[in-house]
Amino acid sequence: MRGRLLLLVVIGGLSFSNSLGGPFHYDDLHSVQYNPHIRSLSWIPTFYVDPSTFSGQTRGFMYRPLLLTTFASDYALWGQNATAFRVGNLAIHIAAAAAFGVLSYLLLRSTLAATVISLIFLVHPLHGEVVNYISARSDSLMALLFVVCCICALKGRSHAVGIGYAASLMVKSVAITLGPMFVMLRGWGGAVTATKSKFMAGAVVLLSIGYLAMLWSTRFLSHSAEVFPRAPTQEIWTQVKGLVYYVWLFASPIRLSVDHPFSVGAATDPAVIMAITVVLSAVGLSWRHRLSVPGLAAIWYGVAILPYVFLPLNVLVAERRAYLAMAGGMLLAGWAWHRLYERRRSQASYIGISLLVCLVVLTMQRNQVWASGIGLWSDAVEKNQTSARAQVNLSLALRRAGRADSARRHLREGLRLDPEFAEGWVIAGDMAKDLGEWDTARSAYERAAQIQPTMEGVHHNLGNLAYAEGRVDDAIRAFRRTLELNPRFAEARNNLGQALEARGQDEEALAEYERAVQDDEFWIHTDDPVGGAWYNLARIADRLDRPSQAIDAYRQTIQHLQGGDEYTRFVEFARKRVVSLADGGAR
Repeated sequence: MRGRLLLLVVIGGLSFSNSLGGPFHYDDLHSVQYNPHIRSLSWIPTFYVDPSTFSGQTRGFMYRPLLLTTFASDYALWGQNATAFRVGNLAIHIAAAAAFGVLSYLLLRSTLAATVISLIFLVHPLHGEVVNYISARSDSLMALLFVVCCICALKGRSHAVGIGYAASLMVKSVAITLGPMFVMLRGWGGAVTATKSKFMAGAVVLLSIGYLAMLWSTRFLSHSAEVFPRAPTQEIWTQVKGLVYYVWLFASPIRLSVDHPFSVGAATDPAVIMAITVVLSAVGLSWRHRLSVPGLAAIWYGVAILPYVFLPLNVLVAERRAYLAMAGGMLLAGWAWHRLYERRRSQASYIGISLLVCLVVLTMQRNQVWASGIGLWSDAVEKNQTSARAQVNLSLALRRAGRADSARRHLREGLRLDPEFAEGWVIAGDMAKDLGEWDTARSAYERAAQIQPTMEGVHHNLGNLAYAEGRVDDAIRAFRRTLELNPRFAEARNNLGQALEARGQDEEALAEYERAVQDDEFWIHTDDPVGGAWYNLARIADRLDRPSQAIDAYRQTIQHLQGGDEYTRFVEFARKRVVSLADGGAR
C-alpha cells in the first residue's frame, strides 16, 4: 500500500509540476484571494451558520463551511500564496486517487487493476481543473470524503460512514447522492450484516434531513431558487445533453476548456432527444446488469452527476463537475484493461503504459494553459468564439497585463455578443476611466448598475468617479447605496467619510472612518492598505481637538503604512503629530 501511494505521489507531482505557479483564477478572486472571511481562523464557527461568508461579495452565497475551513487554514499558514493553495489541491487530488484505488480493489479484488484505475483517475486531463482552479477544491475534497464513505460502507464501519458523510455535506451538497450510491453498492457489500446496513442507511437518512434543514434555516435553498439563471425545465433539458457531453470529454479529452461551446437546450432539440434516448438506454442496461462492473460503473456515473440536472448553474458545462462521476468511467476502463491483461499480457502492458503516458502529456499541456489568465481565456476564446464570458475575461486578463488595445478589442466583442453582461460594462467603465474618458466611464457603470442593481462594486465605482469629478452629493448617494448592499464594504465607508468631510460634515465623516477601521478585516484588497483610513481618522480627530483619539489613530497609521515608499510623507507627518500632541502642542 505504501509503495502504491508513493507511486501516486511521484506521478502526481510530475504530472502537475508545471501547474503550481499559476495565479488565482476568476471565482478564486472573490472566494479566496479577496474573501475577508478566510483571513482569520476565528471565522470558522460562522462558516457553519452563515452562507454569506463564502465570498467577499454579497452575491456569493454558498453553504460550504468545511471547504472554507480548509481555505482559512491555508491562509493562516501561507497568506495569499496561490502556489500553496494549489499544492493543497494537488494533495487532496492524490488522496482521492488513492482512495478510489482502495475502493476499486474492494470491488474487483485485483491489486493491479486497482493501481491502474487510481493512476487513470490521477492523471486524466479532465481532472486537471480541480488542481489548477483553487475553487474546484470543493469537488475533489467532497469526492475524497464520498469515496472514503463508500469504502467504510463496504467494510461495515457504520460510525465512520456517518462522520464522513456529514463532512462531505459540509463541502458540497452533491454529496447527498451518497444514499442512492449505498443502494447501488448493497450487492457488493460482502460480509456487511443486514443490521449494519440498516444502521448506515438510517444514519444517512437522518443526516440528509438535518442537512436540508440547515440549508433551509440559513436561507441557502430559498436563495438558490431565486437565482435560477433560466427556466427549470430549460435547465433540465440542457443538462440532459450534458450527461452525454461529459462522457465524450472523458473519452476524448483534447478539447477541454474553461468555457465549452455548449448551448441551452429545449425538449424539441434533436440533440436533447438523442441524449434522452442514450440516457434511457444506459439506465435500462445498467440496472439490468447492476451487479456487473459495467453496470456498476454506469450507475455510479449517473448517480453522481444527476444533481447537476436540477441545480441552478450559471456555467452550463464545467469539467470539475464530472470529477466524482467520471470515477465510474475510470473504473470501467481499468476493469476492461485488466480483462485484456489476463488474456494478452504483453499487448495490455503496452496499451496501458502508452495510455498513461498520453494522459500525462495531455494533462501537462493543459496545465500550461492554466499557467496564466491570458493563456486560460485565450484558449477559451479559440475554442468558443461566440462566448461573451470568454471574451470579457480575456479582456480583463489583458488589461491586467498592460495590453490595453487588445483588451479593448476583446471587450467590445464580448459586449457585442452579450450586451447584458454587467461585469463587462464594469470593465468598460474602468478602461474608459484609465483614458480619462469620464463621461464614457460613467455611462458604462450606469449600464452595469441597470443590468445588475445589486452589484455593490459598480455603485462604489460610480461614487469614486463622482467624487473625482467634484460631484460630492452624487458620490455620497453612490457610496451609501454601496453600503446598503454591503454594510461591511470598508473601502466604500472610508470613501464616504472623505465625501462627507469635503462637504464639511466632520462629525459624520469621523463616524464613517471609525466604522471603516473597525471593519478592517473586510478591507477586501490587501494591496490598498487600511492605513489610509486610519490617517483620515487621525486627521479629523486632530482637527476636532480630540488628541487622545488622534494620537492612537496616527500610531495606527504608522504601523499600517510604514515600509511603503509611496506613504513616506504620511508616516512622517503622523510621527510629528504624535510627538506634538503628546507634548500638548498645537498643529
